[in-house]
Amino acid sequence: MPSVIQWPRGAKAQETSDAFGEISGFLNVLWAVNGSHIPIKAPRENPNAYYDRKKFHSVVLLATCDANLQFTYVWTANPGSNHDASVLRSSELFVKLDDLFHPGFYLLGDSAFPLLGWLVIPFRDLSNLTRGQRLFNVCHSKIRQVIERGLVRFRRLLRFDACDMNLIVKTILSACVLHNICIKMNVENFNLFDDDNTDNHACDNAESRPSGYQMNGVRLRNDIMQHLVQLN
Repeated sequence: MPSVIQWPRGAKAQETSDAFGEISGFLNVLWAVNGSHIPIKAPRENPNAYYDRKKFHSVVLLATCDANLQFTYVWTANPGSNHDASVLRSSELFVKLDDLFHPGFYLLGDSAFPLLGWLVIPFRDLSNLTRGQRLFNVCHSKIRQVIERGLVRFRRLLRFDACDMNLIVKTILSACVLHNICIKMNVENFNLFDDDNTDNHACDNAESRPSGYQMNGVRLRNDIMQHLVQLN
């Protein structure tokens, strides 16, 4: 897996940022991040922990991808009852922030995640958004669609018969590796299903608690919005 799913650096990081810029107008987007619930049978141990908001047992796959749909980071095994924000905070991605992020670059995620100085989410739409905020959300959605298309290629993961958690985790990660191999070999046979994490999450955006890391996210998001308004 380390040889196939890699966190690009240097010129590759800039190449990815440029590709996202062409899609949306956003500058310095490093990758898109999302969480997907992989259905499983009820585990023998702590089955209630794996019972998610969609009323089935699952584990959460947290992933980032580039503009070509290739996974650049994957993390799984968190029980389905965990919120995407909690999964992010428990991941290696969160722990190794300083090693992974270049100054000025950031990720885009949906409203299931917190607004941070390196993670930008949409404005909450309460029917009172400004023109600039609406424009921001439209451009933001164009990038989110990339990661949503990447999750998940293999419909076999919708009917997971295994009960052994170690086997489940290895199979999910193996599917992510195969996904990247298919991309590199130009295999276009996608089998997708919808995984809408945004509509059903009740998650506070930074407007409600603008402090610390979140205040940095507020400034970053407003700067991006102003840039998009100038372009349009």
